[in-house]
Amino acid sequence: MTAPAIHHKSFSRKVYEDLFVGYTPFEKIFYPAIILLQVIFAVVYPQGIIGSIVAISGVICVALVGKGRISNYFFGVIQNVLYLYLSLQAVFYGEVMIAVFYVLTQFWGLYTWRKNLTRQANEGDAKDVKTRRIAFTGWAAVAVILALGTWLYGMLLASIGSNQPYIDSFTTTIAVIAQILMVYRYREQWALWIVLNLAQIVLWLTSDTAGSMDMVVMYIAFIFNSIYGWYNWSKLSATPDEGAVRAS
Repeated sequence: MTAPAIHHKSFSRKVYEDLFVGYTPFEKIFYPAIILLQVIFAVVYPQGIIGSIVAISGVICVALVGKGRISNYFFGVIQNVLYLYLSLQAVFYGEVMIAVFYVLTQFWGLYTWRKNLTRQANEGDAKDVKTRRIAFTGWAAVAVILALGTWLYGMLLASIGSNQPYIDSFTTTIAVIAQILMVYRYREQWALWIVLNLAQIVLWLTSDTAGSMDMVVMYIAFIFNSIYGWYNWSKLSATPDEGAVRAS
């Protein structure tokens, strides 16, 4: 067998392991269930192909994040490029900007996570990301940044005519914080995602754009995944780190 063929086989095996290996009995039911929910909604209540692709790829992405699998970033790129388009259609300018940020951070996160994967205990085991926790001082900094960011960015969005500028601003600000915590592997991202997903449901319920209800159902699935993500990352996380988010 030639070297390129061996390399391709090794890569394919790693992709397979990352996507399909190492799930608990609960996860083998839970993750397919939230993905299937999105597929069923897309078939029974079609809202447009783009909204369906965004929702299904989004649920797969967050399920893989909850499991700590690096392959989430592939699905994250698909979701967020198309989510940007839907947000433009709905005139949610804050969501457009955060979608651009999400797309860029997929590559940032891929780089960071690759350096912080667990070692395989046995041949054929999947590698999960090494997770950690943030200290109380970090929570205080998050609260201050969230309040100031929502106020200042909301004024900017209102000045350019965005629909629902302060809800849009809140979701954008908290999303930036949560995404940075995710890139740097902090468990506390999940608490912010839960709050964000609730706000996103309210935001998309105000829109009559094609695909809006796909987004609502997607964010409902995100909430359930975030709850489990907190639980799973609590098991995976190390001793709390004192201070702000930092690179590693």
